[in-house]
Amino acid sequence: MARLLVQLKLRLLLGALRSSGSARASFIVSTVFAVVVAIGVFAGLAALRGHSASADLATVVFTIFAFGWLALPLLAFGLDSTLDPATLALYPLRTRQLAVGLLAASGTGAWPLANLIGLLGVTVGLASGASGVVVAVVATALQVLFCIVLARFVTTALAGLLRSRRGRDLAVLLVIPIFVLYEIFTQVVPKAAASGKLTASSFAGVDRWMRWIPPGLAVHAIDDASTGHPGTALLRLALLAAIIGVLGWLWIRSLGQAVVTVDTSTQASAVRGNALPFARFGLRGTLTARFWIYQRRDPVALIYWAIMLVVAAVVSFRTVLTPRYLTGLITAVAVGAALMAVLHSNAIGMSGQDFSFESLALSGRRGLRAYFSGQDLALGMIAVPLLTVIAFALAAVARHPADGFLGLAVALAAIGAGLALSNVFTVALPYPVEKRAGMPVPRPADGYTGQRVLASLGSLAGTGVLVAPVVLAVVFTRSDPAAVRMPVLVLGAAAYGLALAWAGVRIAAGLAAPRIPELGQIGARSRS
Repeated sequence: MARLLVQLKLRLLLGALRSSGSARASFIVSTVFAVVVAIGVFAGLAALRGHSASADLATVVFTIFAFGWLALPLLAFGLDSTLDPATLALYPLRTRQLAVGLLAASGTGAWPLANLIGLLGVTVGLASGASGVVVAVVATALQVLFCIVLARFVTTALAGLLRSRRGRDLAVLLVIPIFVLYEIFTQVVPKAAASGKLTASSFAGVDRWMRWIPPGLAVHAIDDASTGHPGTALLRLALLAAIIGVLGWLWIRSLGQAVVTVDTSTQASAVRGNALPFARFGLRGTLTARFWIYQRRDPVALIYWAIMLVVAAVVSFRTVLTPRYLTGLITAVAVGAALMAVLHSNAIGMSGQDFSFESLALSGRRGLRAYFSGQDLALGMIAVPLLTVIAFALAAVARHPADGFLGLAVALAAIGAGLALSNVFTVALPYPVEKRAGMPVPRPADGYTGQRVLASLGSLAGTGVLVAPVVLAVVFTRSDPAAVRMPVLVLGAAAYGLALAWAGVRIAAGLAAPRIPELGQIGARSRS
Protein backbone atom coordinates (compact mmCIF):
# COMPACT_ATOMS: atom_id res chain seq x y z
CA MET A 1 0.00 0.00 0.00
CA ALA A 2 2.83 2.43 0.80
CA ARG A 3 4.34 1.72 -2.64
CA LEU A 4 1.03 2.45 -4.36
CA LEU A 5 0.51 5.75 -2.54
CA VAL A 6 4.07 6.82 -3.25
CA GLN A 7 3.50 6.05 -6.93
CA LEU A 8 0.28 8.06 -6.78
CA LYS A 9 2.13 11.00 -5.23
CA LEU A 10 4.80 10.83 -7.94
CA ARG A 11 2.14 10.77 -10.64
CA LEU A 12 0.51 13.84 -9.10
CA LEU A 13 3.85 15.65 -9.07
CA LEU A 14 4.69 14.67 -12.64
CA GLY A 15 1.16 15.56 -13.72
CA ALA A 16 1.93 19.18 -12.92
CA LEU A 17 4.43 19.16 -15.80
CA ARG A 18 1.63 18.22 -18.21
CA SER A 19 -0.85 20.73 -16.81
CA SER A 20 -1.26 24.43 -17.66
CA GLY A 21 1.69 26.71 -18.24
CA SER A 22 1.30 28.42 -14.86
CA ALA A 23 1.12 25.08 -13.01
CA ARG A 24 4.20 23.86 -14.85
CA ALA A 25 6.06 27.08 -14.02
CA SER A 26 5.04 26.85 -10.35
CA PHE A 27 6.26 23.24 -10.15
CA ILE A 28 9.61 24.10 -11.73
CA VAL A 29 10.11 27.18 -9.56
CA SER A 30 9.20 25.23 -6.42
CA THR A 31 11.62 22.44 -7.30
CA VAL A 32 14.44 24.85 -8.08
CA PHE A 33 13.80 26.73 -4.84
CA ALA A 34 13.86 23.44 -2.92
CA VAL A 35 17.28 22.65 -4.42
CA VAL A 36 18.54 26.13 -3.47
CA VAL A 37 17.25 25.72 0.08
CA ALA A 38 18.87 22.30 0.41
CA ILE A 39 22.25 23.58 -0.76
CA GLY A 40 22.02 26.80 1.24
CA VAL A 41 21.00 25.14 4.52
CA PHE A 42 23.64 22.43 4.14
CA ALA A 43 26.32 25.05 3.50
CA GLY A 44 25.10 27.23 6.37
CA LEU A 45 25.09 24.39 8.89
CA ALA A 46 28.46 23.16 7.62
CA ALA A 47 29.91 26.65 8.15
CA LEU A 48 29.09 26.42 11.88
CA ARG A 49 32.07 24.15 12.50
CA GLY A 50 34.30 25.64 15.17
CA HIS A 51 31.79 28.26 16.38
CA SER A 52 31.06 28.35 20.09
CA ALA A 53 27.33 28.72 19.44
CA SER A 54 27.11 26.06 16.72
CA ALA A 55 24.69 23.87 18.72
CA ASP A 56 22.48 26.85 19.53
CA LEU A 57 22.31 27.96 15.89
CA ALA A 58 21.65 24.43 14.67
CA THR A 59 18.80 24.13 17.19
CA VAL A 60 17.26 27.33 15.84
CA VAL A 61 17.51 26.02 12.25
CA PHE A 62 15.97 22.67 13.17
CA THR A 63 13.14 24.45 15.01
CA ILE A 64 12.43 26.73 12.04
CA PHE A 65 12.07 23.68 9.79
CA ALA A 66 9.70 22.05 12.30
CA PHE A 67 7.60 25.23 12.42
CA GLY A 68 7.48 25.28 8.62
CA TRP A 69 6.21 21.70 8.51
CA LEU A 70 3.59 22.62 11.10
CA ALA A 71 2.23 25.81 9.48
CA LEU A 72 2.59 25.42 5.72
CA PRO A 73 0.48 22.23 5.33
CA LEU A 74 -2.40 24.09 6.97
CA LEU A 75 -2.15 26.77 4.29
CA ALA A 76 -1.95 24.20 1.50
CA PHE A 77 -4.61 21.83 2.91
CA GLY A 78 -6.24 19.88 0.12
CA LEU A 79 -3.51 20.70 -2.39
CA ASP A 80 -2.89 16.99 -3.01
CA SER A 81 -4.64 13.82 -1.94
CA THR A 82 -2.05 12.92 0.69
CA LEU A 83 -3.23 15.68 3.03
CA ASP A 84 -6.96 15.03 3.42
CA PRO A 85 -7.73 11.51 4.68
CA ALA A 86 -11.37 11.86 3.56
CA THR A 87 -10.29 11.34 -0.06
CA LEU A 88 -9.35 7.74 0.78
CA ALA A 89 -12.17 6.99 3.24
CA LEU A 90 -14.15 4.83 0.80
CA TYR A 91 -11.28 2.48 0.01
CA PRO A 92 -11.15 -0.85 1.91
CA LEU A 93 -7.97 0.01 3.78
CA ARG A 94 -7.08 -0.61 7.39
CA THR A 95 -6.04 2.39 9.42
CA ARG A 96 -2.50 1.08 9.84
CA GLN A 97 -2.12 0.54 6.09
CA LEU A 98 -3.47 4.00 5.42
CA ALA A 99 -1.13 5.58 7.99
CA VAL A 100 1.98 3.90 6.59
CA GLY A 101 0.99 4.82 3.04
CA LEU A 102 0.25 8.44 3.86
CA LEU A 103 3.49 8.74 5.83
CA ALA A 104 5.50 7.39 2.91
CA ALA A 105 3.68 9.61 0.42
CA SER A 106 4.21 12.65 2.63
CA GLY A 107 7.94 12.01 2.58
CA THR A 108 7.97 11.90 -1.22
CA GLY A 109 8.83 14.97 -3.22
CA ALA A 110 11.41 17.69 -3.63
CA TRP A 111 10.79 19.47 -0.32
CA PRO A 112 11.09 16.48 2.04
CA LEU A 113 14.30 15.52 0.24
CA ALA A 114 15.55 19.13 0.47
CA ASN A 115 14.73 19.09 4.18
CA LEU A 116 16.81 15.93 4.70
CA ILE A 117 19.76 17.04 2.58
CA GLY A 118 19.89 20.53 4.08
CA LEU A 119 19.81 19.38 7.69
CA LEU A 120 22.52 16.81 7.01
CA GLY A 121 24.87 19.79 7.05
CA VAL A 122 25.25 19.08 10.78
CA THR A 123 27.42 16.09 9.85
CA VAL A 124 30.03 18.65 8.81
CA GLY A 125 29.30 21.64 11.03
CA LEU A 126 28.50 19.95 14.33
CA ALA A 127 29.50 16.26 14.31
CA SER A 128 32.99 15.15 15.25
CA GLY A 129 34.36 11.62 15.02
CA ALA A 130 32.75 8.48 13.64
CA SER A 131 30.18 8.18 16.44
CA GLY A 132 29.24 11.84 16.03
CA VAL A 133 28.64 11.43 12.30
CA VAL A 134 26.54 8.28 12.81
CA VAL A 135 24.45 9.98 15.49
CA ALA A 136 24.12 13.06 13.23
CA VAL A 137 22.67 10.96 10.39
CA VAL A 138 20.24 9.19 12.74
CA ALA A 139 19.24 12.44 14.48
CA THR A 140 18.60 14.19 11.16
CA ALA A 141 16.46 11.29 9.95
CA LEU A 142 14.47 11.38 13.21
CA GLN A 143 14.10 15.17 12.91
CA VAL A 144 12.63 14.85 9.39
CA LEU A 145 10.37 12.01 10.55
CA PHE A 146 9.22 14.15 13.48
CA CYS A 147 8.38 17.02 11.12
CA ILE A 148 6.35 14.78 8.80
CA VAL A 149 4.45 13.03 11.62
CA LEU A 150 3.75 16.37 13.33
CA ALA A 151 2.39 17.85 10.10
CA ARG A 152 0.22 14.80 9.39
CA PHE A 153 -1.13 14.70 12.95
CA VAL A 154 -2.13 18.35 12.92
CA THR A 155 -3.73 18.30 9.45
CA THR A 156 -5.58 15.05 10.18
CA ALA A 157 -6.84 16.23 13.56
CA LEU A 158 -8.05 19.48 11.99
CA ALA A 159 -9.25 17.94 8.72
CA GLY A 160 -12.92 18.45 9.49
CA LEU A 161 -12.36 22.07 10.42
CA LEU A 162 -10.04 22.82 7.51
CA ARG A 163 -12.54 21.31 5.08
CA SER A 164 -15.14 23.87 6.17
CA ARG A 165 -15.36 27.49 5.10
CA ARG A 166 -14.49 28.79 8.57
CA GLY A 167 -11.51 26.45 8.79
CA ARG A 168 -10.19 27.53 5.40
CA ASP A 169 -10.55 31.14 6.49
CA LEU A 170 -8.61 30.37 9.66
CA ALA A 171 -5.86 28.71 7.62
CA VAL A 172 -5.65 31.74 5.35
CA LEU A 173 -5.22 34.01 8.35
CA LEU A 174 -2.06 32.08 9.24
CA VAL A 175 -0.44 34.07 6.45
CA ILE A 176 -0.44 37.15 8.70
CA PRO A 177 2.03 35.93 11.39
CA ILE A 178 4.14 34.24 8.71
CA PHE A 179 4.28 37.51 6.77
CA VAL A 180 5.17 39.41 9.93
CA LEU A 181 8.05 37.04 10.66
CA TYR A 182 9.21 37.27 7.04
CA GLU A 183 9.21 41.07 7.08
CA ILE A 184 11.08 41.18 10.38
CA PHE A 185 13.64 38.70 9.07
CA THR A 186 14.22 40.49 5.75
CA GLN A 187 14.24 44.01 7.21
CA VAL A 188 15.94 43.59 10.58
CA VAL A 189 18.26 40.59 10.34
CA PRO A 190 20.34 41.68 7.28
CA LYS A 191 20.86 45.19 8.68
CA ALA A 192 21.78 43.87 12.11
CA ALA A 193 24.23 41.38 10.58
CA ALA A 194 25.79 44.05 8.36
CA SER A 195 26.30 46.39 11.31
CA GLY A 196 27.90 43.65 13.41
CA LYS A 197 25.11 43.57 15.99
CA LEU A 198 24.08 40.06 14.97
CA THR A 199 26.76 37.38 14.91
CA ALA A 200 26.92 33.66 15.57
CA SER A 201 27.80 34.34 19.20
CA SER A 202 24.55 36.32 19.59
CA PHE A 203 22.67 33.01 19.66
CA ALA A 204 24.67 31.58 22.53
CA GLY A 205 22.33 30.34 25.22
CA VAL A 206 19.10 30.65 23.21
CA ASP A 207 18.45 26.92 23.54
CA ARG A 208 18.35 26.78 27.33
CA TRP A 209 14.78 25.61 26.93
CA MET A 210 14.83 24.73 23.22
CA ARG A 211 17.22 21.86 23.89
CA TRP A 212 14.32 19.95 25.48
CA ILE A 213 11.99 20.18 22.50
CA PRO A 214 12.37 17.55 19.72
CA PRO A 215 14.60 19.63 17.39
CA GLY A 216 16.83 20.51 20.34
CA LEU A 217 17.05 16.86 21.38
CA ALA A 218 18.27 15.94 17.89
CA VAL A 219 20.93 18.65 17.81
CA HIS A 220 22.24 18.07 21.33
CA ALA A 221 22.40 14.34 20.75
CA ILE A 222 24.91 15.12 17.98
CA ASP A 223 26.80 17.50 20.28
CA ASP A 224 26.92 14.94 23.08
CA ALA A 225 28.19 12.17 20.80
CA SER A 226 30.85 14.51 19.40
CA THR A 227 32.10 15.53 22.85
CA GLY A 228 32.47 12.01 24.23
CA HIS A 229 29.06 11.43 25.85
CA PRO A 230 27.53 8.63 23.75
CA GLY A 231 25.23 7.49 26.54
CA THR A 232 23.59 10.90 26.87
CA ALA A 233 23.31 11.09 23.07
CA LEU A 234 21.51 7.75 22.92
CA LEU A 235 19.13 8.82 25.70
CA ARG A 236 18.27 11.99 23.77
CA LEU A 237 17.66 9.99 20.59
CA ALA A 238 15.50 7.51 22.53
CA LEU A 239 13.45 10.37 23.98
CA LEU A 240 13.03 11.89 20.52
CA ALA A 241 11.94 8.51 19.11
CA ALA A 242 9.45 8.14 21.97
CA ILE A 243 7.94 11.56 21.20
CA ILE A 244 7.62 10.57 17.54
CA GLY A 245 5.97 7.32 18.60
CA VAL A 246 3.41 9.15 20.74
CA LEU A 247 2.68 11.59 17.93
CA GLY A 248 2.32 8.67 15.52
CA TRP A 249 -0.11 6.92 17.87
CA LEU A 250 -2.18 10.07 18.23
CA TRP A 251 -2.12 10.54 14.46
CA ILE A 252 -3.32 6.97 13.82
CA ARG A 253 -6.16 7.47 16.31
CA SER A 254 -7.24 10.75 14.72
CA LEU A 255 -6.90 9.16 11.28
CA GLY A 256 -9.20 6.32 12.30
CA GLN A 257 -11.79 8.81 13.53
CA ALA A 258 -11.44 11.04 10.46
CA VAL A 259 -12.30 8.29 7.96
CA VAL A 260 -15.51 7.30 9.78
CA THR A 261 -16.76 10.75 10.84
CA VAL A 262 -19.61 12.30 8.87
CA ASP A 263 -18.52 15.35 6.87
CA THR A 264 -20.56 18.34 8.07
CA SER A 265 -18.56 20.98 6.21
CA THR A 266 -21.27 21.38 3.53
CA GLN A 267 -24.14 22.01 5.95
CA ALA A 268 -25.75 25.42 5.68
CA SER A 269 -24.94 27.93 8.36
CA ALA A 270 -27.47 29.96 10.26
CA VAL A 271 -28.60 33.18 8.62
CA ARG A 272 -29.15 36.11 10.95
CA GLY A 273 -31.70 38.76 10.18
CA ASN A 274 -29.75 41.80 11.38
CA ALA A 275 -30.43 45.08 9.65
CA LEU A 276 -27.87 46.12 7.03
CA PRO A 277 -25.85 49.06 8.39
CA PHE A 278 -25.99 52.36 6.44
CA ALA A 279 -28.79 50.98 4.21
CA ARG A 280 -31.07 53.90 5.10
CA PHE A 281 -28.72 56.21 3.18
CA GLY A 282 -29.78 54.85 -0.21
CA LEU A 283 -27.62 53.14 -2.81
CA ARG A 284 -24.38 54.65 -1.56
CA GLY A 285 -25.12 53.56 2.01
CA THR A 286 -26.07 50.05 0.89
CA LEU A 287 -22.86 49.67 -1.08
CA THR A 288 -20.86 51.07 1.83
CA ALA A 289 -22.42 48.44 4.09
CA ARG A 290 -21.62 45.72 1.59
CA PHE A 291 -17.94 46.69 1.33
CA TRP A 292 -17.73 47.26 5.08
CA ILE A 293 -19.01 43.76 5.88
CA TYR A 294 -16.63 42.17 3.39
CA GLN A 295 -13.66 44.09 4.78
CA ARG A 296 -14.44 42.86 8.29
CA ARG A 297 -15.23 39.23 7.46
CA ASP A 298 -13.27 38.25 4.37
CA PRO A 299 -9.91 36.68 5.36
CA VAL A 300 -8.25 37.97 2.18
CA ALA A 301 -9.26 41.53 3.10
CA LEU A 302 -7.86 41.05 6.60
CA ILE A 303 -4.61 39.77 5.12
CA TYR A 304 -4.37 42.85 2.89
CA TRP A 305 -4.85 45.21 5.84
CA ALA A 306 -2.30 43.24 7.87
CA ILE A 307 0.20 43.50 5.01
CA MET A 308 -0.33 47.26 4.86
CA LEU A 309 0.12 47.61 8.61
CA VAL A 310 3.21 45.39 8.87
CA VAL A 311 5.04 46.84 5.85
CA ALA A 312 4.32 50.42 6.90
CA ALA A 313 5.68 49.76 10.39
CA VAL A 314 8.67 47.60 9.45
CA VAL A 315 9.92 49.59 6.47
CA SER A 316 10.65 52.65 8.59
CA PHE A 317 11.09 51.31 12.11
CA ARG A 318 14.87 51.67 12.12
CA THR A 319 14.74 55.13 10.52
CA VAL A 320 12.53 56.59 13.25
CA LEU A 321 15.24 55.71 15.78
CA THR A 322 17.67 58.09 14.07
CA PRO A 323 17.73 61.89 13.75
CA ARG A 324 15.99 61.43 10.38
CA TYR A 325 12.90 60.12 12.13
CA LEU A 326 10.56 62.44 10.20
CA THR A 327 11.61 60.82 6.92
CA GLY A 328 10.77 57.41 8.31
CA LEU A 329 7.44 58.65 9.64
CA ILE A 330 6.42 60.12 6.28
CA THR A 331 7.66 57.03 4.43
CA ALA A 332 5.64 54.70 6.67
CA VAL A 333 2.26 56.36 6.12
CA ALA A 334 2.89 57.00 2.42
CA VAL A 335 3.91 53.39 1.80
CA GLY A 336 0.90 52.15 3.77
CA ALA A 337 -1.52 54.19 1.66
CA ALA A 338 0.25 53.18 -1.55
CA LEU A 339 -0.08 49.51 -0.59
CA MET A 340 -3.77 50.05 0.07
CA ALA A 341 -4.08 51.38 -3.49
CA VAL A 342 -2.13 48.43 -4.90
CA LEU A 343 -4.12 45.79 -3.04
CA HIS A 344 -7.49 47.33 -3.98
CA SER A 345 -6.70 48.38 -7.55
CA ASN A 346 -8.83 45.54 -8.95
CA ALA A 347 -12.01 45.78 -6.92
CA ILE A 348 -14.14 44.44 -9.77
CA GLY A 349 -12.06 41.31 -10.22
CA MET A 350 -11.81 40.74 -6.47
CA SER A 351 -15.58 41.18 -6.05
CA GLY A 352 -16.10 38.54 -8.72
CA GLN A 353 -19.62 37.43 -9.44
CA ASP A 354 -20.97 39.86 -6.84
CA PHE A 355 -20.08 42.73 -9.17
CA SER A 356 -21.67 40.99 -12.15
CA PHE A 357 -24.97 41.06 -10.22
CA GLU A 358 -24.43 44.58 -8.91
CA SER A 359 -23.65 45.87 -12.41
CA LEU A 360 -27.27 45.19 -13.39
CA ALA A 361 -28.29 48.05 -11.07
CA LEU A 362 -25.46 50.40 -12.09
CA SER A 363 -26.93 51.75 -15.30
CA GLY A 364 -25.50 55.27 -15.25
CA ARG A 365 -22.75 57.45 -13.90
CA ARG A 366 -24.75 58.34 -10.81
CA GLY A 367 -25.00 54.70 -9.76
CA LEU A 368 -21.34 54.14 -10.54
CA ARG A 369 -20.37 57.16 -8.46
CA ALA A 370 -22.36 55.66 -5.59
CA TYR A 371 -20.55 52.34 -6.10
CA PHE A 372 -17.04 53.79 -6.00
CA SER A 373 -17.77 56.30 -3.24
CA GLY A 374 -19.35 53.54 -1.13
CA GLN A 375 -16.20 51.48 -1.53
CA ASP A 376 -14.05 54.50 -0.62
CA LEU A 377 -16.07 55.14 2.53
CA ALA A 378 -15.66 51.54 3.68
CA LEU A 379 -11.94 51.50 2.97
CA GLY A 380 -11.47 54.93 4.52
CA MET A 381 -13.16 53.85 7.76
CA ILE A 382 -10.37 51.29 8.16
CA ALA A 383 -7.40 53.05 6.56
CA VAL A 384 -7.68 56.35 8.45
CA PRO A 385 -7.60 54.82 11.97
CA LEU A 386 -4.86 52.34 11.03
CA LEU A 387 -2.51 54.93 9.54
CA THR A 388 -3.30 57.35 12.37
CA VAL A 389 -2.19 54.73 14.88
CA ILE A 390 0.95 54.05 12.83
CA ALA A 391 1.78 57.76 12.62
CA PHE A 392 1.46 58.44 16.34
CA ALA A 393 3.04 55.12 17.37
CA LEU A 394 6.15 55.76 15.27
CA ALA A 395 6.28 59.36 16.49
CA ALA A 396 6.16 58.09 20.08
CA VAL A 397 8.95 55.60 19.34
CA ALA A 398 11.00 58.50 17.92
CA ARG A 399 10.28 60.44 21.17
CA HIS A 400 8.54 63.24 19.25
CA PRO A 401 4.87 62.37 19.83
CA ALA A 402 3.57 65.74 18.61
CA ASP A 403 5.01 65.05 15.16
CA GLY A 404 2.39 62.35 14.81
CA PHE A 405 0.16 65.14 13.48
CA LEU A 406 2.61 65.63 10.61
CA GLY A 407 2.41 61.94 9.80
CA LEU A 408 -1.39 62.17 10.03
CA ALA A 409 -1.42 65.01 7.51
CA VAL A 410 0.60 62.98 5.00
CA ALA A 411 -1.55 59.91 5.73
CA LEU A 412 -4.82 61.74 4.99
CA ALA A 413 -3.52 63.01 1.66
CA ALA A 414 -2.02 59.64 0.78
CA ILE A 415 -5.27 57.81 1.60
CA GLY A 416 -7.20 60.12 -0.70
CA ALA A 417 -4.62 59.57 -3.45
CA GLY A 418 -4.69 55.81 -2.92
CA LEU A 419 -8.48 55.64 -3.06
CA ALA A 420 -8.56 57.71 -6.24
CA LEU A 421 -5.93 55.60 -7.98
CA SER A 422 -7.48 52.31 -6.90
CA ASN A 423 -10.81 53.38 -8.40
CA VAL A 424 -9.25 54.52 -11.66
CA PHE A 425 -7.12 51.40 -12.13
CA THR A 426 -10.07 49.18 -11.17
CA VAL A 427 -11.82 50.44 -14.32
CA ALA A 428 -8.84 51.16 -16.57
CA LEU A 429 -6.99 47.84 -16.04
CA PRO A 430 -9.51 45.29 -14.72
CA TYR A 431 -8.70 41.58 -14.81
CA PRO A 432 -10.32 38.37 -13.57
CA VAL A 433 -8.72 36.54 -10.66
CA GLU A 434 -8.66 32.93 -9.56
CA LYS A 435 -7.95 31.29 -6.25
CA ARG A 436 -6.17 27.96 -6.45
CA ALA A 437 -5.70 25.31 -3.81
CA GLY A 438 -2.76 26.08 -1.58
CA MET A 439 -2.83 29.80 -2.38
CA PRO A 440 -3.98 32.09 0.45
CA VAL A 441 -4.96 34.98 -1.85
CA PRO A 442 -6.33 35.14 -5.41
CA ARG A 443 -3.97 35.62 -8.35
CA PRO A 444 -4.58 37.06 -11.84
CA ALA A 445 -6.05 34.62 -14.32
CA ASP A 446 -3.72 33.34 -17.02
CA GLY A 447 -2.78 36.11 -19.44
CA TYR A 448 -3.57 39.01 -17.10
CA THR A 449 -0.35 39.36 -15.12
CA GLY A 450 0.62 42.46 -17.13
CA GLN A 451 -2.46 44.35 -15.97
CA ARG A 452 -1.64 43.59 -12.37
CA VAL A 453 1.96 44.76 -12.75
CA LEU A 454 0.92 48.00 -14.47
CA ALA A 455 -1.79 48.72 -11.88
CA SER A 456 0.63 48.05 -9.01
CA LEU A 457 3.40 50.24 -10.41
CA GLY A 458 0.94 52.97 -11.32
CA SER A 459 -0.57 52.94 -7.83
CA LEU A 460 2.82 53.12 -6.13
CA ALA A 461 4.21 55.86 -8.36
CA GLY A 462 0.93 57.79 -8.54
CA THR A 463 0.50 57.87 -4.77
CA GLY A 464 4.03 59.22 -4.38
CA VAL A 465 3.44 61.97 -6.95
CA LEU A 466 0.04 63.02 -5.61
CA VAL A 467 1.17 63.16 -1.98
CA ALA A 468 4.33 65.15 -2.82
CA PRO A 469 2.71 68.61 -2.26
CA VAL A 470 1.80 67.73 1.33
CA VAL A 471 5.27 66.26 1.97
CA LEU A 472 6.85 69.47 0.66
CA ALA A 473 4.53 71.51 2.86
CA VAL A 474 5.63 69.49 5.90
CA VAL A 475 9.29 69.99 5.04
CA PHE A 476 9.18 73.72 4.21
CA THR A 477 7.07 74.76 7.22
CA ARG A 478 9.46 73.43 9.85
CA SER A 479 10.28 76.89 11.14
CA ASP A 480 6.63 77.87 11.68
CA PRO A 481 5.01 77.62 15.14
CA ALA A 482 3.69 74.13 15.79
CA ALA A 483 0.38 75.46 17.18
CA VAL A 484 -0.39 76.98 13.77
CA ARG A 485 1.49 74.66 11.48
CA MET A 486 0.06 71.31 12.54
CA PRO A 487 -3.69 72.13 12.49
CA VAL A 488 -3.33 73.86 9.11
CA LEU A 489 -1.42 70.94 7.64
CA VAL A 490 -3.89 68.34 8.95
CA LEU A 491 -6.98 70.25 7.78
CA GLY A 492 -5.42 71.17 4.45
CA ALA A 493 -4.26 67.59 3.83
CA ALA A 494 -7.71 66.24 4.75
CA ALA A 495 -9.36 68.61 2.25
CA TYR A 496 -6.77 67.71 -0.39
CA GLY A 497 -7.28 63.98 0.20
CA LEU A 498 -11.08 64.35 -0.04
CA ALA A 499 -10.68 66.28 -3.29
CA LEU A 500 -8.46 63.57 -4.74
CA ALA A 501 -10.88 60.82 -3.71
CA TRP A 502 -13.83 62.77 -5.17
CA ALA A 503 -11.96 63.26 -8.44
CA GLY A 504 -11.08 59.58 -8.56
CA VAL A 505 -14.74 58.61 -8.10
CA ARG A 506 -15.87 60.86 -10.95
CA ILE A 507 -13.09 59.74 -13.29
CA ALA A 508 -13.69 56.06 -12.55
CA ALA A 509 -17.46 56.47 -13.03
CA GLY A 510 -16.91 58.22 -16.36
CA LEU A 511 -14.59 55.46 -17.57
CA ALA A 512 -16.87 52.66 -16.36
CA ALA A 513 -20.19 53.93 -17.75
CA PRO A 514 -19.66 52.74 -21.37
CA ARG A 515 -17.96 49.51 -20.21
CA ILE A 516 -20.51 48.04 -17.80
CA PRO A 517 -21.15 44.84 -19.84
CA GLU A 518 -17.41 44.22 -20.23
CA LEU A 519 -16.73 44.84 -16.54
CA GLY A 520 -19.60 42.56 -15.58
CA GLN A 521 -18.07 39.76 -17.67
CA ILE A 522 -14.71 40.23 -15.96
CA GLY A 523 -16.40 39.90 -12.59
CA ALA A 524 -18.28 36.79 -13.74
CA ARG A 525 -15.01 35.16 -14.88
CA SER A 526 -13.34 35.63 -11.50
CA ARG A 527 -13.09 32.67 -9.15
CA SER A 528 -12.15 34.21 -5.82
